[in-house]
Amino acid sequence: MFDVFCYGAISLDISGRLERPMREYEQATATDYMMSIGGDAALVALTLSSMGLSAGLAGSPVGEDPMGAYILDSLKKDGIKAMMPMIGKTAMTSIVIDKNKRSTITFHDNTPEEQIPIPEEITDTGCIYVDGCFGRNGAIIAVKARAKGIKTVLNFDLPSGPHMGLYDVVIASEKVSKLFSDDPVEAARMIHEANNGLAIVTLGEMGCICCDGAMISVPAFEVGSVDTTGAGAAFAAGFILAQLRDMPLEDSLEFASAAGALKVMARGSYRKMSEQDVFGLISAHKNQ
Repeated sequence: MFDVFCYGAISLDISGRLERPMREYEQATATDYMMSIGGDAALVALTLSSMGLSAGLAGSPVGEDPMGAYILDSLKKDGIKAMMPMIGKTAMTSIVIDKNKRSTITFHDNTPEEQIPIPEEITDTGCIYVDGCFGRNGAIIAVKARAKGIKTVLNFDLPSGPHMGLYDVVIASEKVSKLFSDDPVEAARMIHEANNGLAIVTLGEMGCICCDGAMISVPAFEVGSVDTTGAGAAFAAGFILAQLRDMPLEDSLEFASAAGALKVMARGSYRKMSEQDVFGLISAHKNQ
């Protein structure tokens, strides 16, 4: 049995920082480049594992290619049970960081969602996290989880929109929350009404808004931002861990925000962090 099972995007990330601002149609050079596992579901699983929880992972297929071998080997080393199929080509994401801006492009096979299997083991867990890039399969998983009384957390994305009422918790980034309203408070309220559960809108350096009927606002931690890639995944992982530890809702949101803050302080898609690291950041800010 796993503490958490994650389902969704899995890729190989290659990121670099531009040496200087890039003009349109111009070739540019990026330095400080690095390679790591990417994809929202994979990053949540890795972060949870680094915090001491057991995690399973499925979703995007990986190919029988060097990129797929790298991903599977890396997941194994980090204690993640990988259950994705080996079909086609491994997805790759190119990330370009230009000062405070981040641009990404993902290259992937268009494998039909119905051809991507859902492992039976996905409901042998205490909590399920679903990346909203998979609408159909995510909905199937949520229905199975609800029948077994397993808590589900959705990272909202457009394909998951018709099915978000199936999830107990819906997390939406500031960008996707604008599909509901330009006002994040109103967006949180609308998501809560749609799923009759918990709605969280993350706002980066502005913190987060949560609606469970009442509204809760939690400020962000003021830290030096190096790379925002993967911050949303770190937030989600922090929130899941806090809820599994039975922390009160506001404390869970604070813990999640601290996990996201720790991530942005480091380069790359993923940063290893322990539960103690997160509490350490919270304590340090309270003592300032």
